[in-house]
Amino acid sequence: MVTGAAGFLGFALVRRLLADGDAVRAIVLPDDPQRRTLEALGTTHSQLAVFPGSVTDPTSIAAAFPGATRVFHAAALVHAWAPWERFYTVNVGGTQVVARLAREAAVARFVLVSTSDVFGLPDGQRPLDESSPLREWGEPYADTKIAAERWLRSFASESGLPLTIVYPGWIYGPGDRAFFPSLADAIRRGAMFFWFRGAKLPWVYIDNMVDACVLAGTHPAARDRAYIVHDDSDGPTLEEVCAKIAAAIGVRPPRRHVPYAAAYAVAVAGELVWRLAHLRGAPPLTTADVKAFGQQFHLSTAKIRRELGWTPRLGVEDGMRRAIAFLRNAA
Repeated sequence: MVTGAAGFLGFALVRRLLADGDAVRAIVLPDDPQRRTLEALGTTHSQLAVFPGSVTDPTSIAAAFPGATRVFHAAALVHAWAPWERFYTVNVGGTQVVARLAREAAVARFVLVSTSDVFGLPDGQRPLDESSPLREWGEPYADTKIAAERWLRSFASESGLPLTIVYPGWIYGPGDRAFFPSLADAIRRGAMFFWFRGAKLPWVYIDNMVDACVLAGTHPAARDRAYIVHDDSDGPTLEEVCAKIAAAIGVRPPRRHVPYAAAYAVAVAGELVWRLAHLRGAPPLTTADVKAFGQQFHLSTAKIRRELGWTPRLGVEDGMRRAIAFLRNAA
């Protein structure tokens, strides 16, 4: 069973599980545009059942759980301009709903898709690993994912829910309709600029991430463990990725750099205006964006390599080429 099945990772995971011969139950929001894509997939794969519902409403998804052996909880509110309460309802409350239903169904493994953001902003060159403390950002996504994990670990300890947590870096690749497209939109509008030179994000190609999720759900050693997942690549930098995107969409690459403090001040001012004026949509720059793209993160994947034998099957050079080709064709 996969929650968030219409999302970038969730949909890729559904397809992989079907390819592996598994029967899959996919939970998708009733009004999600990708629901039709999932239902169309179900017409060619009899082992796929689509369950419209919300992880915040147990009555709408309870029928998906009886008989399930593995639950992959990928549903979350991630890149959104929404009140903290909404992030809490989805990311914490939704995790509580899904975990309780999974425990009632006596599943063999519950895989939580978290984020490497839970380890906080880097405070030096020391790589963050799974033993690093959880540290808040003062931002709704990271902080509610931390709250969800703390609750879930306590619940699993008390109830015996067999839990595995995965912490992905920046997931990219074909099928992405949020991250690279948003960069492309900013580049096309001439609104893209940088406030940290040479930032190398902890990239993880979508297929490599799906491999990690499958291992987390099946490997005996993964029970009651947690794993950081990224491709251990030395680049490309954000500037280099934006240059590739610019070439793909036929515009000049962005080159403007501003001080971090200036970018942060612009984000704070923009968020204030949006809140006071009750403007629709999201401000062009948020404080979460400034923090996320204004640091050099160092993450270790030694644990998942050692314990589960995971290695990225596609390197970042090939992954980026495929991601850019998908973006170009989708434009």
